[in-house]
Parts: sequence; C-alpha cells; structure tokens
Amino acid sequence: MTRVGSISLALLLLYGCGSEERLSTPVIQVNADKVLFQIHAEGELEAVKSTPITAPAVSRRPQTLAWIMPQFSVVKAGDVVARFDGSNFQIEVDETNFEIQKLMYSMLAKDREIDNNKFSFGAEAQVIDYEYELAKQFNIDDPLLYTKIEMIEAGDNEEFLKAKADHIGKVEANFAEKSQTEKAVLESSQQVQKAKLEMNNASLSALEMVAPHDGLFVLEPSWDGSLPEPGKSVFPGAKLASLPDLSLMQAKVYVPEVEAIGIKEGVAVKVNLHAYPDMTFAGTVSSISQTAQPKERDNPVKYFTVLVALDVANNDKLKPGQRLDASIHVVEQAEGLVVPIQTVFREQDATWVYLNQGNSFSRQAITTGFCSSSLCTIESGLSDGDVIALSQPTSEADL
Repeated sequence: MTRVGSISLALLLLYGCGSEERLSTPVIQVNADKVLFQIHAEGELEAVKSTPITAPAVSRRPQTLAWIMPQFSVVKAGDVVARFDGSNFQIEVDETNFEIQKLMYSMLAKDREIDNNKFSFGAEAQVIDYEYELAKQFNIDDPLLYTKIEMIEAGDNEEFLKAKADHIGKVEANFAEKSQTEKAVLESSQQVQKAKLEMNNASLSALEMVAPHDGLFVLEPSWDGSLPEPGKSVFPGAKLASLPDLSLMQAKVYVPEVEAIGIKEGVAVKVNLHAYPDMTFAGTVSSISQTAQPKERDNPVKYFTVLVALDVANNDKLKPGQRLDASIHVVEQAEGLVVPIQTVFREQDATWVYLNQGNSFSRQAITTGFCSSSLCTIESGLSDGDVIALSQPTSEADL
C-alpha cells in the first residue's frame, strides 16, 4: 500500500554553463498540472445492514460448537444453522437432580427428627408437670408431723420440678429455632439447585440456532481472525455469523496508520474487486475509525478501518467477503502546484521556499495546502514555471 502524488515537476540541475554556472544548489521547476494524492489500500465487501446471529446467552460460560453451516450457504427461515454440544449440560442436569433428591431426603429426615423430639419434649414435660402437681398437692408444711429437714427437702423438690419444667420449655424452644434454621438452609440449597437445573435445562433447549429469515449465511471472524468451526469454544452472546442484506453493500478498507493522512468523510474512492479486476466501482468515504488497531494477533502493524459507501445497489456481483483494492483520492484538483516537501521550510508561523532569481536565491513566503509524507500543495506564493531550490542554499554565491 503506497501513497501516490500525480504531478508534473521538471527537475533542473543547474550546475553547468552560461550565466548560471555559479549555482551549486539543485533546483526544480514548478509547473501547474492536475493534482492527485491517492492512498492504495486493501479490504473486503460487507453489507450495510445485516441480521446478526449470536450464541445463546442463557449460560454464563463458553459453549462448544458441535456443528455450524458452511460459509455462504443459502438458508431459509427456520433452518438450523448451528448446533452446540450439550453433553456437559446433560451431566450437570443429572447431577443437579441427584442433589435435589438428596436435599429432599435430608428435609424429610429433619422433619422426622423435629417430630420425634417434639414428642419426647412433650412426654417429658407431662411427666414433670405431673410430678410438680403431686409435689404441690402433698406439700409437707405441718411442723407437728414432719421435721424441719423433711419440710425443706419437700420445698426444694417443688422448686426443682418447677425449674426443670422451665428448662425443658427453653430447650424445646431452642431446638425448634435451630431446626427451623437448618430447614431454611436446606430449602435455600434446594432453591439454588433448582435454579441451576432450570439454567441447564434452558441451555439444553437452546443448543440449536435457527435462521430468523431467508438469506446468505456469512460466518463472522473472531478477534484473532479465525472463523467459527466445530470444537471451538464460543462465549455467550458472541457473534457467530450474519444474514446480510445484499441489496446494499459497502467496502471495508484497512489503511496503515502511517499512511492514513487526509482521509475524511466524503473523499472519493475507486474500488476494484479481485474477482472482477476489469470493473471499477465508485464510492465515497462514509466513516473512519477513531483509533488504529492491529488486524492480526501476532502483527503489531496498526490499521484504520475506512468504510466506503458504493454508488451501486442491487448488483449480483457484489458478495460479502469479496477481496478488493481501493484507491482513496484524498486530494484531487484539476490544476494546481505541488512541490517536494523538502523544499518547504518552516519556522514558527513562517513558511517559505527558496526562489531562484538568476544567479541567486531569495526567500519566498508561501501558503501550503495538503501535505503528505513527501509532497505539498501550494495555495499561494508560487506561480507556474517558478524555479525553487531542492535544498537550503549553502554557498555564499547562491544567496
């Protein structure tokens, strides 16, 4: 890919004879002619509008492609275009069902434990209540019949039974609270497993991808340039392919970062397809990427992506993915002046060339237009036929 400036420049190396033989600085004559700065780049065709086909997003992890329709296949609405491997999801469904059954049995066991302990607490509480009532009924409080010690022991026994009844009540309450917490944990674990089961079942139901409408099936390259193929892992929501609208196509052109000078919207472009080298399609730049990015993982060269709107529609020869060559006309004038960039000198706000005047040179202020890496257009300050120095004069005889 190179930048070309089409100009007419007459190089006059004046080292020779006559009145100008004292000049030792090479010069160039500037002639007015057609001006064309163009950038040659490569790219491919793509549809302006297309329906994306993306991997299902029901799962949060990559899925493995089991089969995908070949590139550029003609599909009908409802046709299966890709299928994912569901063996891992089926294994997880079986494991999840097993875990749910285990949790269900654990919950049943916990319910039986709660019922048994409630019965035990109830029976023990009834015995204590009965003993407490007997103790109150036959309370020894007659000093004529019982000794002081027997009366104290009888009172202690009554207090003990009362305290024991209170203790049993607290133990039962603590056990009930603990049991409800354990049941809540089991129920929460069961809900987690059910959610996991639902997600895996949804993944199993979304293993097949179908075409939403009729069209041409075009595979979408991933970030590393590789196309989707069986065995490849695909992240949820990743674009696998598209069904482009073939009625309106555009050119996607990749311009090296160091050469993308002067490209802007509306610039004219000529496009030639590799498949039809004798046909030229006209177009204009519709957009250019904000930043340059590498096209290949292991290649550090960065490119700007330039989209070109073609002045043609409903052409059967234009297919997505076709390789092309593009000529971007960044500057095109019917007539103008162009000089080599090394003849232009700048300092702060001043710009000048060294104009040849017989046996010497003088500074000539100029206004430049577009400048590439090698050439500059002249807006004012020079005329057709002027002779300027190719480098800064150094000889005292020249100045």
